[in-house]
Order: sequence, then structure tokens, then C-alpha cells
Amino acid sequence: MPKMDLIFVSSGRHPETEALIRKATGSRFAHAALAIDIDGSRRIVEAVRPAIRFSASNLFDDAAELQTISIEISEEQRRAVAEKALWLAGQPYGVDDCLIGGTNDVLGAKAAHFLDRFINDDQSFNCSGLQTLLVREAFPGYMNGANASTITPEAARRYAMEYFKET
Repeated sequence: MPKMDLIFVSSGRHPETEALIRKATGSRFAHAALAIDIDGSRRIVEAVRPAIRFSASNLFDDAAELQTISIEISEEQRRAVAEKALWLAGQPYGVDDCLIGGTNDVLGAKAAHFLDRFINDDQSFNCSGLQTLLVREAFPGYMNGANASTITPEAARRYAMEYFKET
């Protein structure tokens, strides 16, 4: 049976940025990604500057902090996630989404919604927002329709642990 891995990581490659994200969100993790088989190879799909990309499956093998949540999925679900990832490849990474997500965690949903109205570029993605959109391809009710641009890696990790505990 195919599987999809939700990845939560602090790679140690960007110490200042990762420290800021971890401090703002109260987490050990500063980045979220997803691993899935695409065209016969296991790939990590992630939103990083400058755009959504595919990386080798061993990208985070030497990470400072790593948690993976593995989920068994059907071939139909795998295909839907892979097709969406291929369609989104090359779309821009959005610092705006990171700021909105951080605002949500630090100041709350009302402040994030306010900021979202002014700076959100609907054509860009942050790491955990991309992960959320891809998971929704396999599990449409995932995150209860929350605006993906308001989700931080820590919020995504906590939600995934609860959601997939029951699935």
C-alpha cells in the first residue's frame, strides 16, 4: 500500500531563520514538507525560496530535528497528491504566508485574518500551507477548510498528529 510522509524539520542549514520561526511558534520545527512517490521515485515536495520544488528523499537525513508522520493511502489518493504536486511545482514561495501563519500563532486568528487581507498573494505558498493543500487531495476534510496561509509547521504538526491518530 502506498504511503505519504508528513515531514516536520529544523534542518540546521538556516540557523537564524529557523530560530526565529521556532521561537515565534514555540516549536522544535521550522519547516514542513511531504514525501510521496512521484513517477516511480520517492520525492520530497516542499515550498522554499524561490518556488515549490521536488527534492531527493534523503534531503533531511542529517537534520537537527526531524519528525515524520507516515500515512497509508490508496493508489488513487497517491495519484491525486502527486498530480497536485506536479501541477504546483514552480509556483512561488510566499514569505507573506509565513508572516500570516506566524501572526496566527502569536497574535491569534483575528490578527492573521486582518494581515491576510493586506499582504496575502494567493499565488504563493509557504511550507506548511503547501503540505496542507497536498494532504487535502487525499483527505478533503483535512484541517476543516482552514486557510492554508495561516498554518505554521507546528500547527500543522499538532493537527496531523491528532487527525491521523484516528484515521
